[in-house]
Amino acid sequence: MIHLENARLLADLELFVVATPDNQARFDLRPFGLVVADDARFDPLRREAAPFLDRLARLDALTFGAEGMPMPRWVFYDCAEIPGGIVGFGARAATISSDVRALLEVPEGAEGIVPLSMYIAIPTLEPGVWMGHNLSTARRGLGGITKAVALKVFRASAQIGVTQWDSAALFVHTRMGPLELLTAWTPAHSHAASLTYRVTIDDAALLRLARVPSGEAVRPPADRWIDSGDHAAIEALQARIEAGERFCVVGPPAPIGPGRWRVPIAALARSRGAPR
Repeated sequence: MIHLENARLLADLELFVVATPDNQARFDLRPFGLVVADDARFDPLRREAAPFLDRLARLDALTFGAEGMPMPRWVFYDCAEIPGGIVGFGARAATISSDVRALLEVPEGAEGIVPLSMYIAIPTLEPGVWMGHNLSTARRGLGGITKAVALKVFRASAQIGVTQWDSAALFVHTRMGPLELLTAWTPAHSHAASLTYRVTIDDAALLRLARVPSGEAVRPPADRWIDSGDHAAIEALQARIEAGERFCVVGPPAPIGPGRWRVPIAALARSRGAPR
């Protein structure tokens, strides 16, 4: 069983999974000793899953609506529920507070699980490598444990992710270890000032992500810092990546102002043929 630093964090919560039956059959549904109850396994191919999926859409809108990036329902279905999966923690409707009920628009008399966090990932063509798509939470402290448990459910050996340079999500992602940069400046994304990273996944990395004492990751020392608001520096770093140089984010950013960070970067060996 997973033992968190904050033992009370999951005390009133249950794990849920949204995926097709075929995908669920490939998942680890006892991640770190946690159990997914039968009525917490949702099949998006069945109409009865609709009320729970409505609640997931509300949670996503609360997290990303202000940033202009809420997911349309077809994106949930086409890009998450069918090819990959959604994993998170929730509480039974009868146990949630009136404030949470109002926030998530849960009507009086509702039954079943109300999602309080979720992590979505999509499998790539490379076996074991998953693309992180969404991390949302309505309760402080649930982000890292949700992502860690979800990646365990998916049996991931590596994860690719995209986040913005000025996003507080970097504090969560960097717990796993150094994040190799695949892009620094990403005009293919709606927000060009986004970075794309890849990180190797094992149980030690996931336990660090969940804030379970498991030893420190090996991290090279930073040899430069990127100001999240310095787009010229970010584009210059992208040019060097495209020229064949390799870099990684070696640890959490340092705050330098409201919504603005200094992100620690280190150069890696140039060869991309070496094992990641």
